[in-house]
Amino acid sequence: MKNKIIMMMLFAGISSSALAVNVYKDKDTTLDIYGRLEYQFAHGDASFAGNDSRNQLGGRLGIYVTRDLSLLEETKVIGRLEWQVRTEKNDNKTKDKDLDARYAWLGLSHARYGELIGGRTQNPLYQVMRMTDKYKNFTPNVYNYGISTIDTSYQFNRQDGTLQWNGDFDGHQIRAAYVAGNGNSDNEVLDNAMMLSYRKMLKVGDLKITPAIAASEFNRKDNIQKKVTDGRKKHQQVMGGLQFDYDAMSLAVTAGKLAIERDNKSDNDYVSFDSVASYQFEKVKILGGYSFLDEDGQDIYEKEGWRAEAQLTMAKNTYLSVSYIKQLADKNVKTNDDAVIVGLRFDF
Repeated sequence: MKNKIIMMMLFAGISSSALAVNVYKDKDTTLDIYGRLEYQFAHGDASFAGNDSRNQLGGRLGIYVTRDLSLLEETKVIGRLEWQVRTEKNDNKTKDKDLDARYAWLGLSHARYGELIGGRTQNPLYQVMRMTDKYKNFTPNVYNYGISTIDTSYQFNRQDGTLQWNGDFDGHQIRAAYVAGNGNSDNEVLDNAMMLSYRKMLKVGDLKITPAIAASEFNRKDNIQKKVTDGRKKHQQVMGGLQFDYDAMSLAVTAGKLAIERDNKSDNDYVSFDSVASYQFEKVKILGGYSFLDEDGQDIYEKEGWRAEAQLTMAKNTYLSVSYIKQLADKNVKTNDDAVIVGLRFDF
């Protein structure tokens, strides 16, 4: 009988929150399913379409579980599995998979002391990066280069082999992580890494001010049996951001500095900058921003560009977006590429 009820809840789509479907709940256990469906049509060199017009369908699918522990008061076991869903890549016979794991972790959550989780987590640096990650059809390119790595398991704001603590105390958001490396990586030379971030929202009248800072250090484990990409043996990064919200207006800027130490070569030093400003007109949101990545010793930026986007909220968690992207530099070469992307997105 219990299994019948669970299946009925799943197909009926009974939701316990704005972005999740609660498919099971009893006194001790919860199981939520959430995700995204996303269709995009693009034209232009600064997009996935290249010098052509293309469309693609993708999405995300996630499971979040909790269970109360009778052994420890106010403590739960928590776990998350989330996949990136692709269709067009597989149809085109590329090497990309239909499902790629975005997050996969398990841990403990205490009502007072926070979470301790292990696996592929959303790492602490995202507390800064999220300030400008506001677009529906665009991810700032500084993610790809400003967050460099030794271990190729690193994927933007996600990191394998991580033991992470997340604490929230009266609005003080603290994230700390130790990265032990990933034995399944293509480049198994990561010895250890530390990541740390802090974020806090302050109110001055109707103005909300949110500062955030983050830092990371990765070190290579010397092993002659493993290949080392570009001779890298250490990289250190610091980044910070500031966000202002007032009524329907928002402005956020982030900046970072990255130093990569290499064998028998000069170090690579980078400075990154990103920004986004937005205004909400009832169901329409207009936003735009500028970003660059500057490599020390180069006359032209490693990455540079700006973008603008209009988002129409068609229904709860349903968005129609039109984006214009302009690329001014790529890999220290000046460019003049642009693109237009139209996207329909549904979050559940």
